[in-house]
Formats: sequence, C-alpha cells, structure tokens
Amino acid sequence: MAPVAKLAYGLYLLGSLSQGILASPLSGLSSEEPAQVLLAESQDSLNAPADDTILVESDSEEEGLLPPSWWTSTLMARRLLALSTSGVASTIFPDHLPPYSRTPDTVAGHSVSLKEYFADCDEALPAESGNGGDGNPTFLALHVATTFRNTAAGSNISLSIDWWDHLNQTTPVFPGFPLSPAGLPRVTLFGYIEPFATPVPAETEKALKECYTAAHPDSSVWLPGRPGSPHSSFWAKMVVTQVYWIGGFGGLQQIGWFDMDQWRGIRRKGSLPGVGDGRGWEDVRLPGEN
Repeated sequence: MAPVAKLAYGLYLLGSLSQGILASPLSGLSSEEPAQVLLAESQDSLNAPADDTILVESDSEEEGLLPPSWWTSTLMARRLLALSTSGVASTIFPDHLPPYSRTPDTVAGHSVSLKEYFADCDEALPAESGNGGDGNPTFLALHVATTFRNTAAGSNISLSIDWWDHLNQTTPVFPGFPLSPAGLPRVTLFGYIEPFATPVPAETEKALKECYTAAHPDSSVWLPGRPGSPHSSFWAKMVVTQVYWIGGFGGLQQIGWFDMDQWRGIRRKGSLPGVGDGRGWEDVRLPGEN
C-alpha cells in the first residue's frame, strides 16, 4: 500500500472508530499467515451492509500509521504476561461429576471462568526445572479450587489477561476519542496444567517460593507443606500451546494467533538464536508505560 493510501486509510479508520467500529479475526486465520485482520462494520454503527468489510494486510510499523509488526506484538504479549499477576482461568467441568461432588449436575460439561493468581516464574528456576523464561506461567494451585479440580479431571485450561487496569495511564488513540479499555491489549493463552514432579527439588522449591511470594505476598500462607495452611496446594505450570492476541482496535493493532516458536523463544533480555530480531520483552512497552 502506498504511503498516501496508508494515510488515507488511517484517517478513514480513525473516523470510523469514533462511530463504533468492531474488530474480529479473519475466519481460518493461521499462525503461518498472521498479518491479515478483518474489520467488520456493524449496521448499527455505520449504516452499512453487514457484509461490507475492509481487509487490511500489513506487517510494518511505518510512521506509526500501521499496526506494530507481529513480532513486536508477540514481544508486547510476553511483557504483558511478565508484568501480570492474575487472570481469568477457564476450564470445563467433567461430563460426569463424581458422586461426592457438590457441583450441580446441570453444569456438567459446562465451562467455568474464575480469577486466579499466577506468576511468570520460569526464568527464576534452576536449569533442571525451568527453560529460562519460555512463556509458561506458574501457579500455586489449590487442590480444592474448582479450576484445578477440573484440570485434574482432564480439562484443558485457557488464561486471559489484559492491560485494562492501566487505562488511566494511557492517552486516547487519537484526539477527541475517549479513553477505551477496548483499545488496550489483552491475550488468551491456551494449554494444559502440568504439576511439578514431587518431591520438588530444594533449589526449585526455593526459587518458586521467592518468585511467587514476590508477586503474591499473601500466598505464603498456603505454600505447599506449610503447617497450619488452610488448604493443600501444589506447584504447577501452564504449558502454553496456542496464544490469541487482541492488541486493541483492529487496524491500529494486530489481532490473531501468534507464532508459537516466537512465543517460546522470547526472553527478558533478547531472544533465542534465529527467533525474531533479537529483542526481548524488556525492549518494548505497553500503552501508558514510560
């Protein structure tokens, strides 16, 4: 797209946003072709036909008119994970609830979404237990918690985190547009829970405690094996298999699925050889950060 056309499109998009433009991922989008975003305009917002769409193809960051590249967006998502300490975990109740369960039979097979603590502790672990910070979050899981009862029964898990609490630190996407959480990043991780092998090695246990309680000081009360703890707990990580990103408004930010080799190859300082352009998640900033 020529620079003039890009500018014209940018002005059109910003004007449309003020009237309620909606963003949705392109059907059939794959991680191998992540640079296409479909902007679907609602009839209510623009009085346009429901199938009136604009296809945007871009992977550059030229003059700030186009979304950040997919690589930069992946760095931003890894930074969002690293700076976050809680998110909404979604699991599925078993199709057949155990006879001793107090869960109503009518929710068997349904999903449930609950706020949960987590911490990005992999980089803090010794080499035999961690991977240097591979984008797999750590949980101090309670055996009694619905989330981890479901995963123990075989459910996968998704974890949704966002930057919405930082809205008041940000500026409008363009002059006159109100501050909008919908314009801020959010990401959903898909995967499964993998408990740390027990007994957890002493160095790993020490690293987990130090990292996790730094993020959640109150969690020291229910550490595994702690005398007098109100609940039994265990250390686990979420093995992330797919990541879906909404950087903000479509056309201004990327929306879609990440390349998982890039996700796993990013580190705090730099990235693994052959991954991206060598930057790490410390090299980018989220909206409102200095």
